[in-house]
Amino acid sequence: MKRTLTTIQKKASKVLLLAILAGAITSCDSVLNYNEDCDIEYCVKFKYDYNMEEVDVFAEQVRTVSLYAFDENNNLVYLKTDEGEQLGDGNYVMNVDIDPSQYRLIVWAGLNDESFAYPLLYPNQSNIEELNVKTLRKQATRSHTEEEKGQYIVESSLHSLWHSEVKKGVTTRNGKQQITNVSLVKNTNTIHIVVAQVNQSGGPITKALTEKTFECAIYDDNGYMNYDNSLLEDNLLTYKPYNIQSEMVTTHAFSTTGEPAKEYNGVSSDLSIARLVEGQKPELTIRNSTTQEVLFHSSDLIEYFKEVDAEKYKNRNYTLQEYLDREDEYTIKIFVDEKLALIKTVIDVNDWIIQIYEKVLLHIHIILYTSDSSLLYG
Repeated sequence: MKRTLTTIQKKASKVLLLAILAGAITSCDSVLNYNEDCDIEYCVKFKYDYNMEEVDVFAEQVRTVSLYAFDENNNLVYLKTDEGEQLGDGNYVMNVDIDPSQYRLIVWAGLNDESFAYPLLYPNQSNIEELNVKTLRKQATRSHTEEEKGQYIVESSLHSLWHSEVKKGVTTRNGKQQITNVSLVKNTNTIHIVVAQVNQSGGPITKALTEKTFECAIYDDNGYMNYDNSLLEDNLLTYKPYNIQSEMVTTHAFSTTGEPAKEYNGVSSDLSIARLVEGQKPELTIRNSTTQEVLFHSSDLIEYFKEVDAEKYKNRNYTLQEYLDREDEYTIKIFVDEKLALIKTVIDVNDWIIQIYEKVLLHIHIILYTSDSSLLYG
């Protein structure tokens, strides 16, 4: 009887072992992956957390994404575009017919023919050098004159655009899925140019500020982007406001230490521009609309943004280019007095107060206030 029980136990153990092995063979997470139902599903997972909040908002903001895969000779072997509300699903991944980890991937997200010109490429025919994106402007032919300001105009709100490049990226495994992760960088910015009127004398305002008092423009040759997101030679673009409106302007520029922010009547001009790149020198000019007299001119806006990065966000240790890529909205506040004359001593950049003397930025006069008006740095 004892021998019979032992024999039964041995057979049961063998059956159990075979069952375990069979389960292992049919499991998609097993090294012994021989079952055709366990074919790998190649996927690409996108994220956009390269922003000031450092939070992934791909699902909230991106509604079209195009993936281009190139071989070692930079020839296009595969492309795919997904769009629509499916991208808003937090679990969205792009399913592809290749192993993306074996190729050089270029991604453009947000491509829209109302804002950008981009090529139609074909696998086994197109090369990576053909993959470039141009910001649309009112004139398309290149001028041979020295002065290009005002000739190539962008005055619409650009559709948000993102870029990424991954060379044989790292993958992760989730069951059947082999996932290549792609992080996006935003290529478009909104800049609010605000003129606020400050009554310094306390007397009557002799010249009132209106939406038609001043006009502004930003000049930069940053509208033609290569496959790697570097800039190609381009016309000097003139960015003009797509929206102008009166508003109350809040600032600490004329508050003493510990005082709350003050409000002034102002006019905001909203401009949409392409990627800000370190080494470029985007110019800002504000003119009197009637006389064309220059009220304010900056030969390099990035110098102001550099100050904000270096002081306001110094604890984050961003490089200048990282800050320019993470930030996608800038507000520059310029101040005039009751006679519409420029108050030359101060500007406000993204709620960062910069004191100016003889057009020189003074680091020691930069002041930051928290939302409750307490002094953080001065």
